[in-house]
Amino acid sequence: MNTQKENVQHVRAHRAVERVLWDIEKDAETLNVALSAVIPDLAQRLTALRAAVPCADTINPFQSGDMQRPYRHLRAFYQTIAPASNPAAGVFAFKGTEIYASDRDQHLKGLAEFRVDYPLRGKSLFSALEHFALVEQKIPLAVSAFEAVEDARAAAQLQQAHVLRFGELARIPTPLLVLQWPMTARDEHLLALRELLSGRALRIVESATAEGLAVVIYHYPSVPIRVAHLPVELKRFGSGTWLHRLKALTKDPEIVIERWIDLVARILALGYLPGRTEHIGIGHCLEMQNAVIDGGFVDLGSIVAMSEVGTDSALMEMLMAAFSDLTKTIRHFMLGAVADVEAEYRNPSLVMLACLQQVLPRLLQRLASYGELEPRLQAYLDRSKTSCFAALEYDLSCLSPVSQTPPEHA
Repeated sequence: MNTQKENVQHVRAHRAVERVLWDIEKDAETLNVALSAVIPDLAQRLTALRAAVPCADTINPFQSGDMQRPYRHLRAFYQTIAPASNPAAGVFAFKGTEIYASDRDQHLKGLAEFRVDYPLRGKSLFSALEHFALVEQKIPLAVSAFEAVEDARAAAQLQQAHVLRFGELARIPTPLLVLQWPMTARDEHLLALRELLSGRALRIVESATAEGLAVVIYHYPSVPIRVAHLPVELKRFGSGTWLHRLKALTKDPEIVIERWIDLVARILALGYLPGRTEHIGIGHCLEMQNAVIDGGFVDLGSIVAMSEVGTDSALMEMLMAAFSDLTKTIRHFMLGAVADVEAEYRNPSLVMLACLQQVLPRLLQRLASYGELEPRLQAYLDRSKTSCFAALEYDLSCLSPVSQTPPEHA
């Protein structure tokens, strides 16, 4: 289903920024060198972007010359860096320009009226607008300066470690710039939200925007179509089975899955976990809304170094969550929307068990092939050499800790 329209007027306005909050040339020299090898004129492009940023005039899907916004990309649009003959150059993503779109207010009102419909569970009591603020702690159709810098630093840290160890850029965002918009833009956006949000949601948004709003500009190897976007993307390929249409879209879905498994193994081998506990449910980079159908991942603000995880219990929880989220994403990738697990069997469902049975051994095998690992991660792999009972005894003690309720309140 082609929801994009050709209109050369969709991206023409360039907006000046208040200041630079993060810059690849100053804050990630290794990445700057690596990406300059892919994009020879990177320095000139960055100089132009520091002066003014292109902004899409609409939040609707569009195709306009080398610029496009795919379906459901409400907070980002993309610029192709080179013609299709040189796909390695990838795209620049512009995340956070929507505050200047001419149809912003129309989309905010639409989000205020929309209720998420959960299969077999009914509609959410929150509007999509309230969900962004209350559940995900994000600003509807905008990016806070804090979120932008946090995402850029996390992605740069992981990408830089990957380049140093593996000698190449990973299939994840390479942040280029974080640029702060004028505070007047923040004030005007808050004014537009004030009549649409509940008091509690508004207070969260006001607090989150205390440092202002920003735009994040990053590089990715392709337009990052996510697994969550597949229902619409696959409509272009007729009414055949899901897997038949998936093969037509991706050419080789087996390669996509192998790339995801290898990338997660590399992330772990580098000493990082894909998601902090506090990000579960509000934006984990392995979830289907962030897993890209070329075998990569975006939105890496959830990444955490294992060295920052203080307890074995916390590390085990995050590791199990990573295994689970990767497996669920692969399940959605191959099957599309599936019934609630309770309707199929029990939790975990038979489908989930089958997916775990195939994904996890391959992931652990790939991980072991990367040599020296963080000690606790290595200990986890080594537990497979002990008895089943001994391994379970330790793992379950981490995942089911003894209650620490004070005796006076027991």
